[in-house]
Amino acid sequence: MNIVDGNLKIRLLTNEDLNLIYKWLTDKKVLEFYGGRDKNYTFEKIKEKYTEPWEDEVIRVIIEYDNIPIGYGQIYKMYDELYEDYHYTKTNEIVYGMDQFIGETNYWSMGIGTRYIKLIFEYLRKERGADAVILDPHQDNIRAIKSYKKAGFRIIEDLPKHELHEGVKKDCYLMEYRYDDNITNLKAMKYIISHTFKDFKICTIKVIGSGYDSVAYLVNNEYIFKIKISANKKKGYTKEKAILDFLNKYLISDIKIPKIEYSYISDEFEIMGYKSIDGRFLTPKIYENMSDKQKDILKNDIAKFLKQLHNLDYSEISEYLIDNRENVLEEYKLLKETIYDKLTKIEKEYIENFFEELDATKIFDDRKCLCHNDFSSNHLLLDKENKLVGVIDFGDAGIIDEYCDFIYLLEDSDEEIGSSFGEEILKLYGDINIDRAKKYQEIVEMYYPIETIVYGIRNNIYDFISKGKKEINKRCSGK
Repeated sequence: MNIVDGNLKIRLLTNEDLNLIYKWLTDKKVLEFYGGRDKNYTFEKIKEKYTEPWEDEVIRVIIEYDNIPIGYGQIYKMYDELYEDYHYTKTNEIVYGMDQFIGETNYWSMGIGTRYIKLIFEYLRKERGADAVILDPHQDNIRAIKSYKKAGFRIIEDLPKHELHEGVKKDCYLMEYRYDDNITNLKAMKYIISHTFKDFKICTIKVIGSGYDSVAYLVNNEYIFKIKISANKKKGYTKEKAILDFLNKYLISDIKIPKIEYSYISDEFEIMGYKSIDGRFLTPKIYENMSDKQKDILKNDIAKFLKQLHNLDYSEISEYLIDNRENVLEEYKLLKETIYDKLTKIEKEYIENFFEELDATKIFDDRKCLCHNDFSSNHLLLDKENKLVGVIDFGDAGIIDEYCDFIYLLEDSDEEIGSSFGEEILKLYGDINIDRAKKYQEIVEMYYPIETIVYGIRNNIYDFISKGKKEINKRCSGK
């Protein structure tokens, strides 16, 4: 092994490094967190401990920073005894454990540990075909746990009195990083729910949907739990819960909406739970197979629901105003400050044309009201008779342009019903300028690839930047 990433290097431990290990493991500051200050290591004990063979593969490494050895790590393949010790279910998966410490204490809290772990993740996946990696830090080792979480580890279980440290059996966490489903990790979500809401007992749990920064789970075949990791506060659950609480108080409708029973907000994550609404999502295929009478009832019910929603006095939640024009201008500024100069002439022209269009239109000055703001087919639930029974996912809801709730209804795509569907609902809705609603939809549709690029910039995901640029070039080429 010889991994180099800028000023960080990971190499195999040699016999010449044993003096370093001895130096670090006779430092009380290091031993406080690794091994224990009651340890009295001699060089011979160090040599024996760090050269002994394991039952299965073990990789011992030295961590270097700016060519200076600063820490030690060991990566080992899990075997039977370790599975039992960690309370980790053995399967056919390839699982590795890891331990590490920074021995030069003046290099603590510099993010080196997080970088090291991410490099080991890459190595184990590419070179060892690993499916998962685990470790078991002491629960009171806050700095290490923060580093592990930042690298991608998630807590999946408590390990009470797991490790003897300075004469005391210490409580530990079992933390796991998965290569296939780390974001949606069922064990991690089960841990979060059971420890956040101690009166809630989990029998079954499964993933039912995921977005850019959130995941939804069906728990006990009865509750929906949604979680946001590193939540975007503008679209966080504080707002969504407040709006849903408001709607459950004032919206008079036969159409069901989520009623939040469990919620928790922190800087690390946000979570909400509510009883599932029975029904199936509206799709173009379902709509196509509906009778004319069923279609008319559905369009009337959608128009009626939106009318009731939009006519609510929103003064109680007026803080959740969303200024679409202002938000877009902020994103334009972000483009200018980041990758604008690297865009092609065609891409720049597309963006400039959009902002000229935005500047010229007055549709963003029309009526404001409380909107769902993501009123797509896959958020509308139908019963067995194809009657609208529920509307879900109010994560984008807020006080915004009335036209917002007709964007998807007017969209011609594989996921939506079609523009004629939206126009008929607009007519039933009444007292709205249909031409301006259609123009609003056109402008939002024009902005989609730019929005995709901006998302990629904000979240440092190149795939989204590339996707947005490709869409611009596709539109400009007419293909």
